[in-house]
Amino acid sequence: MVRRLFRLFVCSPMLMPKWRCLSLGVLLFCPFMVVKAAGVETVSAAIQNGDYQHALTEADTLLTPSDQQALAPSERAELQRLQAIAHLYLGQRAEAYRAYRLALALNALSKESEADALTAVISLAFRVEQYEEVLNYARQLRDKHTLQPTSARFAMQAAYALSRFDVAIEYARQLKKLGAEDAFILQTKGLSEVALSRFKAAAATFDKLVNQPDVAPRWLEQAARAHAKAGSHQAARQYLARANADIALYRTLSAGQMELGASQQALLYWQQGLQQLTRLPTRDEQLFLVQCLIKTDQRVAALNRISEVNLSEPDKQTLKLQVMLAYQLNHWQEVIDTAQVALSYGLKDDRMLWQWLSISAIKAGDYALADYALEQWEARDPTGLAERWRDTLELLKAKRAKRRDARLS
Repeated sequence: MVRRLFRLFVCSPMLMPKWRCLSLGVLLFCPFMVVKAAGVETVSAAIQNGDYQHALTEADTLLTPSDQQALAPSERAELQRLQAIAHLYLGQRAEAYRAYRLALALNALSKESEADALTAVISLAFRVEQYEEVLNYARQLRDKHTLQPTSARFAMQAAYALSRFDVAIEYARQLKKLGAEDAFILQTKGLSEVALSRFKAAAATFDKLVNQPDVAPRWLEQAARAHAKAGSHQAARQYLARANADIALYRTLSAGQMELGASQQALLYWQQGLQQLTRLPTRDEQLFLVQCLIKTDQRVAALNRISEVNLSEPDKQTLKLQVMLAYQLNHWQEVIDTAQVALSYGLKDDRMLWQWLSISAIKAGDYALADYALEQWEARDPTGLAERWRDTLELLKAKRAKRRDARLS
């Protein structure tokens, strides 16, 4: 209506000159423009005065104008940003988050207001675990404004939560450039590097972390894991000692080295773990040591250790293992003694046990036992090897008889 009257009467060239028409038009519309600008100022003033509900009411009114009072995008965006601020003061985070997103979606905020809105919405999105949104808004803040440490920290945590470890590492680097690197950032960076199998980088990161005062033992253990994976085993064992690590971690690292074929390193880890125990090692822990010793070809030490196990807690498998080791070391009498115990533990059908016993009895000169053991071996041997040893036994028996006869004659 205002515009129609202006065109019909005020701007008619028949009624006044053109320059007067334009001047009067500006005068007529100035009050409306002032009202809109004043509306934003009113909402802002209400917030500054702590009247947050009034600010929301004013903003709602201005954001639903009549057709004659349509807001410019920049004003609408600013009012929605102010709404978000008022909601925050009232503890209404969900509403604040929604208002900030609406304000940013218009892409019409001033540079300062946009930076403020992005910083706030990153924090709110992180609180409700909208991690993709956190990364999206953090990227906008970084590209268009200046990324502050708090926002970068939220972005790093969001990236880690999403398993976007490379992104988490990049934000950790930015935080270092901002002079905001702390223990938490180093922890996140180190764990991200481990997740990406960048073990040398992780070891360097954890080195920096654990040199800080009052570091928790679990981070010393993380440093040990990273160094073990990176191949710097001496450093790993030093960290394990500092952490007074649990025997389970030593077992994990030792088994890992065993799988890689690094048997000597596996043994060193396990021996250190056993040395740090404040109790006697369990049977299972002793057996793992035997396994490490066998893998490093330390058969005498392995035999001594398995013999100790069998003195207190023998079973079929450990007895058979002792027989095998004694046989490999040519400890014939120990094979004979231990094999006979093993047979009483339910191994009477074990072909290898009879084979070791037969050959050891022959080597030890116990031909009567060898004769019996060979009978048992022959009954279970499909290869014919037992028959050849039978021939050997018969020859030896014949030689013994011949020597005996010679002495008697």
